[in-house]
Amino acid sequence: MTVQEINGEGYTVEYNDGTHAVQLMGTIRLQTTDEYAPLTQLLQKAHDDTGAADTLRLDFRQLQFLNSSGINMISKFVIAARKQNKINLVILGNQEIYWQKKSLSNLQKLWPKIQIDIQ
Repeated sequence: MTVQEINGEGYTVEYNDGTHAVQLMGTIRLQTTDEYAPLTQLLQKAHDDTGAADTLRLDFRQLQFLNSSGINMISKFVIAARKQNKINLVILGNQEIYWQKKSLSNLQKLWPKIQIDIQ
């Protein structure tokens, strides 16, 4: 089991290859596609490491804020995963964090197969 971590100003993103989970924590306010590239690459690695029988979990429950560029990056990841259609994808959210209820639920419109769990 390996944990890869990306730390930035005010945020941490961790990928645990043993549990097939990516956890996003803090506040992510990056501006450009280039600034989001390390996160995009980590998500793609998590996707590629997850087998067809496995589920990849994206855990947003401790992410207080994600700007529109970040939501766009997550949306593009969901679309790419849908095109490959080789994994099960679960999105975990926190109903106490307003943006998550609206934005994370919209991901299901991009790929109806994904499971959204906002508690």
